[in-house]
Amino acid sequence: MAATAVRNVFVYGSLLAPEVLIALLHRVPRASLAVVHDFHRYSIKNRIYPAVLPKKGDKVFGKVLFDLSDQELHILDEFEDVEYTKSIVSPLTLKAHDSTHGEPVSSTIGGQAQEMIESGCSERVSNGLTVTNGQTDDVALEDNTVEISPDRVVGLDLATEVTAYMYVWVNEGDPNLVGNWDYEEWVKTYLEDYVKMCEEFEAELSKTTCGQW
Repeated sequence: MAATAVRNVFVYGSLLAPEVLIALLHRVPRASLAVVHDFHRYSIKNRIYPAVLPKKGDKVFGKVLFDLSDQELHILDEFEDVEYTKSIVSPLTLKAHDSTHGEPVSSTIGGQAQEMIESGCSERVSNGLTVTNGQTDDVALEDNTVEISPDRVVGLDLATEVTAYMYVWVNEGDPNLVGNWDYEEWVKTYLEDYVKMCEEFEAELSKTTCGQW
């Protein structure tokens, strides 16, 4: 039996922004908040986008984009360029619940928690929860809650392990990788110009691939 093609991509940087996805793919794919363990998201000196590399015990929060077409996967491959290598990882998708009031989380509250996670500025207030990951094993998710206001804590439960591509920085010993990359700061400072760059990139790429899809 032929292996099932991987059509999911775990994103953790500029591709978290819906505006960037629309500029490149002309749509926002179905997605889920997710985490990949044993990696770290770095800032790159003199660059505005991040890189990830393996780091035991660390984790990267982001999103899994589901069911991308061949054309969309090709666009992302071209966009990430030769500085990244495409690896297969096993993100754990996440679902939010209200840890304070014991009730389902509204889309607004869930969105607030997601934005805080993506920005890297969330305050984690609980550790060590072990929950079922939707497969056969129990997985410990540390720092599993975020405080979005003094009286509202949102918990993050592991839901399902999926298979996805992730773009990993090629140069493991790169001295230009530092600290942590801040999504929220990137949005405030660079998003508008970055979207214009992505639109120009997609237009040029379309010229070279016209008729292939």
